[in-house]
Amino acid sequence: MALLKRRGGADAEPVAESPAEPATVDQAPRAGGKGRPTPKRADARAARATTATSGRATTKQEARSARRRQSQDYRAAMMSGDVSRLPPRERAPERVLARDFVDARINIGPFFLIAAVLYFVGGLVPIGPVRLAATVLMLLGIVAVVVDSIVLSQQVSRRVAGRYPDSRVRVRAYAAQRALLPRRWRLPRPRVSRADPRP
Repeated sequence: MALLKRRGGADAEPVAESPAEPATVDQAPRAGGKGRPTPKRADARAARATTATSGRATTKQEARSARRRQSQDYRAAMMSGDVSRLPPRERAPERVLARDFVDARINIGPFFLIAAVLYFVGGLVPIGPVRLAATVLMLLGIVAVVVDSIVLSQQVSRRVAGRYPDSRVRVRAYAAQRALLPRRWRLPRPRVSRADPRP
């Protein structure tokens, strides 16, 4: 509806006022605005959950890769005998001393493995004297291993106590177990030979 205005007085003719033009809304984003519609709460929550899950999966994968690389490095160090790259437990100086002492002596353990194989083979032979000889050999091997393990554990314990009086690292069982294996099966690899003086 046109509004009427009076100009100059009461006798002036009414003039129709042109309708006001609708104000145009500026569609451009305001300075400092985000320029996009605000997401719904459910969508934002789902996006955050997806991002968190992806981040956790990436972290787990990186940790798994790091553990795999560390295991490979430790394995290579065990095969080479490099003490500086061994796992922290194997780098203990008490264990290094025990390993070197075991590797520098002749142990009964590898010979006992040969006796065990002969005992197994002798048990398959249907001859009484052969079976008896295999059994006696096996019993003698067990006694020899027990005596050698006791002597070895005492010797290693004395040497460790002499060099590291305040040490609490257990080396008796560690040395006895290492002495049971043939030299080429021992890990970490031996650093000394039997010709070297005992540490």
